[in-house]
Amino acid sequence: METFTVDESSFRNAKLRRALLIAYKAFADLAGKGSLFVITVAAARRLSPGAFGVFSIGATLGWLVAVATDFGIQLHLARAVARRPADAAALLRTWLRVRVWMAAVAVAMVGIGAGIAPGAPWRAAYGAPVTVFAVMYAGSSLIEFLHYFYRGLSRSDVESSLILWQRGGTLVCGLLALAWKPDVTVLAIAMLLPVAVTLAVSLRIALRLSGSDLGLVLSDPAAVAGPKDPAYRTFLRDVFPIGAGIVLSALYFRIDVFLVQLWSGTESVALYNAVFRLVEALRLFPAAVLAVTLPSLVRARDLRPLLQVSAPATVFAVIATVVLWLTAGWVIPLVYGAHYAAAVPAFRILLLSFPLLSLNYALTHQLIAWDGQRTYAALCGLALAVNVALNARLIPLLAIDGAAWSTLGTEVFLTMGCLAGIWVIGSRRSGAEVPGAEVLGAVPGARVPGAEVAL
Repeated sequence: METFTVDESSFRNAKLRRALLIAYKAFADLAGKGSLFVITVAAARRLSPGAFGVFSIGATLGWLVAVATDFGIQLHLARAVARRPADAAALLRTWLRVRVWMAAVAVAMVGIGAGIAPGAPWRAAYGAPVTVFAVMYAGSSLIEFLHYFYRGLSRSDVESSLILWQRGGTLVCGLLALAWKPDVTVLAIAMLLPVAVTLAVSLRIALRLSGSDLGLVLSDPAAVAGPKDPAYRTFLRDVFPIGAGIVLSALYFRIDVFLVQLWSGTESVALYNAVFRLVEALRLFPAAVLAVTLPSLVRARDLRPLLQVSAPATVFAVIATVVLWLTAGWVIPLVYGAHYAAAVPAFRILLLSFPLLSLNYALTHQLIAWDGQRTYAALCGLALAVNVALNARLIPLLAIDGAAWSTLGTEVFLTMGCLAGIWVIGSRRSGAEVPGAEVLGAVPGARVPGAEVAL
């Protein structure tokens, strides 16, 4: 009886710790998004319209640099570390070196492009800030890469703390720069400083957790992505499909804005994008859940961990949908102004897709966790085709309401496809050994990095 009580207490403590980690991650993400929003509003007020345009271009280009230089590597790293925590050092050596070189090449291309762009006045005034923003976002993407390393070790608490320090520093430095001198180059440099400090600190933490040193990470030519598995083969087999799926997912998730512009006009884009951003912001909670629980999906032998992860995220989405549906007529004018009340019907339709968005967040992660990255990429490609076809039919008839219905239809398709893919892969895996499931006891006397906090 005493043993049962201890086990039950340990189980409850593990559930409590997981809940606290999810809450901490959600808070950190919300604070991080909020700090960038405040800087954007302050920049719009302090900078000239032309300078704020450069700020917007630099931020967009920097985001593209971050996405292009990652291309699925960080999610692959989290999955690999969760499976083989004992190989964390080798995995970090391999993929960090790849990411550093990819980021350096991307920044160099942006710098060269900004230097040779047509129009000498443009180059003189804005070439430097655009390049600095590219460096800042490249550094942020490396920090995000290390965040996924922590997720693989079940150390999302480290990630959350670093997000709070980085975004807090960015907020302070950005506002001070704008107050001192409303110049886009000064703002870019100010926002770069916290990124550089956070990257140095995070790199030191990651190396300590993995038992590596910086010289070995950057110079060791023998590092591989796994036993007898060169990194380039791993990239083609495992990483590239994840990256392709992420790009296709981003396209089907945001392409409706361009299609609304094409078939309904700029004012409709403003209305639709405003309410879509609110629904997009709601994804912070399911994202926090997946950040904390990803290792459990990777090591899962059946669907029980997926149910434990997807249930709270979906229940939260259903509750949020009901509350916001009932209050939409008051919330939208309050947030955006009375003019945006015309977008309330589209907002309510988009809310119907939010529970599926949250569920699909868990389903797609389970697909990738079980080596279904090719299925994931194929489904994202088909979802893009479905989304474009639905928008082409519905936007000319219903304007932004049609775009909202298209989003809902696309999420229904993706849910059905993911469930089918997981069922097929799960059937093949039934009774099979899950890589890394036995790692805590495989090596007598060995210490697994991060095992002391594994959930």
